[in-house]
Amino acid sequence: MNLSDINPAASSKRMNSLMQSRFGFSLDYNRLTFSKAQQLNNLVSENIARIRRSYGVHTAERNPKYMELLMVRESLGKWMRENQHLMESEMGKSEAILAAKDMVDSIQDMVEKVSKMQVEQLPALIDTIRDQIGMQEADQFKSAMGDLLQSISQELATARETADSSARQLAGEEGAGMMGGAGMPGSGLDMPSAAPTLGEPSDLDTDMAPDEFAATDAAAGGTEPIGREKR
Repeated sequence: MNLSDINPAASSKRMNSLMQSRFGFSLDYNRLTFSKAQQLNNLVSENIARIRRSYGVHTAERNPKYMELLMVRESLGKWMRENQHLMESEMGKSEAILAAKDMVDSIQDMVEKVSKMQVEQLPALIDTIRDQIGMQEADQFKSAMGDLLQSISQELATARETADSSARQLAGEEGAGMMGGAGMPGSGLDMPSAAPTLGEPSDLDTDMAPDEFAATDAAAGGTEPIGREKR
């Protein structure tokens, strides 16, 4: 198998079809954002580098597992080049999310300031009023300001929770767990026969053992050249 056999002008969709036919898996680009594609690409590159360090380039090139990783990286690279607009869109979304989280932080600052008034400033001020003005005035001020600060504190705490929940929903963090994907044991591309699709960086196992890399299972597609169509 030689990666150079692939038409350099092939689209990510075309390469996905080749991976499906040769190795029994494909990349689920519908589940990928640009940033997740970059993370997955980095993980694949780390695995490729680890294999090269362990076996040497020429030895690695004779193993289908290594070629699978190269095809995944090439396909991801093509998809990212084809979808540059997603990066721009995600950057704009990230800026909006950061602005929303800044508002949450501002409300949190208010919560802390009111708490400081309750715990530190109000008791000290009451002592001063008692000493300089009178006991009765100090008690009246303590009652009025204590109730006021307590009410403000409760309102701000509620507001902070609401703002935080809204910001998390905007970022897709609340009520949404990690999307499940097919696991990739062994070398990170040791596919079961039930051809899964990959769409998350977590779908790639980065802990590869040398003897796992050396093994080739049936789902790897054998040693048939990648660039040749099955008849």
